[in-house]
Amino acid sequence: MRAGRCVSGARAGLSFAVAGLLAMTGAGARPAWAQPAAQTIAQRHAEALAYLAAHADSEDMTMIPMRDGVRLYSLVLFPRGQPRQNLPAVLLRNPYLTKGMVSGFAEYVASLLQHGYAVVFQNERGRYFSEGTYTYLVGSGNDGYDTVQWLAAQPWSNGKVGTLGCSSSAEEQHKLQGTHPPALAAAVPMGSGAGIGHVGPYNEMGNWYRGGAIQMLWFSWYYGAGYKYRPLFSPNLTRDQLKQLARFWDLEPEHIPPSGIDTLIYTLPISAIMDKMGGVPSDLDDFVTRQPNDPKWKEIDFGGEGDRNSAPSLYINSWYDVSIGPNLAMYDYQTKNAATDVAKNNVFTVIAPTPHCQEGRIETEHTVVGERDMGDARFDYVGLIQKWFDHFLKGVDNGVTNQPKVRAYMMGANQWRTYDGWPAKQTLFVPYYLTSDGRANTAGGNGRLTTEKPARDATDAFTYDPAHPVVSLGGSVCCFSPKFVGGSFDQKVAEARSDVLVYTTAPLAKTIELAGPVRVSLYLSSDRKDTDLTIKLLDVYPDGRAYNLDESIQRVRWREGWDKPVFMEAEHVYKVDIGPLQTSNAFLPGHRIRVEVSSSNFPRFERNLNTGGSNFDEKTPLVAHNVIHHGAQYPSEIILPVVNAGAAPASAGNED
Repeated sequence: MRAGRCVSGARAGLSFAVAGLLAMTGAGARPAWAQPAAQTIAQRHAEALAYLAAHADSEDMTMIPMRDGVRLYSLVLFPRGQPRQNLPAVLLRNPYLTKGMVSGFAEYVASLLQHGYAVVFQNERGRYFSEGTYTYLVGSGNDGYDTVQWLAAQPWSNGKVGTLGCSSSAEEQHKLQGTHPPALAAAVPMGSGAGIGHVGPYNEMGNWYRGGAIQMLWFSWYYGAGYKYRPLFSPNLTRDQLKQLARFWDLEPEHIPPSGIDTLIYTLPISAIMDKMGGVPSDLDDFVTRQPNDPKWKEIDFGGEGDRNSAPSLYINSWYDVSIGPNLAMYDYQTKNAATDVAKNNVFTVIAPTPHCQEGRIETEHTVVGERDMGDARFDYVGLIQKWFDHFLKGVDNGVTNQPKVRAYMMGANQWRTYDGWPAKQTLFVPYYLTSDGRANTAGGNGRLTTEKPARDATDAFTYDPAHPVVSLGGSVCCFSPKFVGGSFDQKVAEARSDVLVYTTAPLAKTIELAGPVRVSLYLSSDRKDTDLTIKLLDVYPDGRAYNLDESIQRVRWREGWDKPVFMEAEHVYKVDIGPLQTSNAFLPGHRIRVEVSSSNFPRFERNLNTGGSNFDEKTPLVAHNVIHHGAQYPSEIILPVVNAGAAPASAGNED
């Protein structure tokens, strides 16, 4: 997602400059990224930076012209000591400070330079020295196309360009793929869901929404990185003049005051949050007022259905990323709909157990994600990506296309697994039904999950007060604040609340492995015309720790689709589909499968004020009395994707 600022290190004090990089000890040694198991993460990064200092030549202030005359700032890195001819290029387009981006991708850049590539970092229009005005995903289609074709036409180029990046530099690649630049030979988008508008079951407008509810992390990103305006130099300056000026000014904001977001996020109406934080003008000022069916969303350069890839694509994702659902839906869409046979037959994905854009950055023998030990999740991303580009940009026959279509980390088992697609062909979609004796409130209640459809109808009631929402802990989120980070955490605090319904299986006699989309259908009645339903899937350990796997939300007014809202009537029962969630987890013997149901998960998602109004401009919430129905007449269920043969009960069946 666009929250890549937290990954890029743009303001993290990373000391990188291609000319005059740190003169580190061991600069001439074998690059650490070539031996990932033998070096710490910090050592690999330091040695990659040292390699760049010794082996990268740069062409700074390369101003690439777009079709409308706007020029975009680019830094082009060449392998030092090699002829500048017949070089493939790898492009990273992004809205962040370039020196932070180069540092953040140092291991990839060092590998590419060593293998004879040019590497290009380009700022989107309206960012730093790039001309124009910044808007969200501005020009990811046409500007991306023009840049790829310009690079391929340079005298040093072999005519082939690849794209690489995580978060913002990956989101740029979706609409670019849809424009079909002839020179685009391969793409590697990592954690890129905020570049997707509508694909499969997801209608999120770049992760802005989930189930029709705003994802609140954007208030943090737009406060620190989404500013629309910045200082400008005259467009009449020469390149040499710009290079001189860049020694003194990098046009990075010199001061970003503390936002106070952890408390100000509770502000109502939510349209006033940025003002309360003192944020500068940004696209959020407009986005926060838009409903999911607003036609203005079509003006943004999202990729999505209809944008058929023209180049082979390697999607790299992670389980605790807000982008994981749309990314896997995009993977599936392109395997069926890419524009060429080469593109269609070469769609791959790798899914790590990490938070947003942390794959390859945090894994050790004991990879801890939040509070949960995920085991040895290390993976040679640099080596795989290098082979990917070598094959498609240089024609090297290295077998990279013989890899499994999907490599996904199975949490719980703590092993890498391979599949033929997503979901895999062997997947059995097994319904688990919610049931209780009428009081599923809290983990101490009597809520149960069972594979047998309950014969008796029953209900569980809870009161949702938007003034006192269920507080988020971990999950598939990033970049909010140090007090709210993504990952897997014991949810015992949430499960002690009476407004959280908890449904749990008996302890398992044998391992059940899930890998795929998790679909949820609940039957709801309420005394309000609109409310939200939230769902969370958890792995409960024998000692009672309950670790979250994924979560979702559905604003009930959008339960029948995105064309128009449909409100509830009192005393009526409505089927509400939520999700799908996405996960890969082995529930070991003695563990239990659990779901939590509520109406809030804040600040992961905005609060529904239960009025049926616009929500964004309201500040007086109403309390909702919500009831979940389950049983023979109202079979509330969660459908789990079981992939280990023999673990699914006899009632399991393949999903349509």
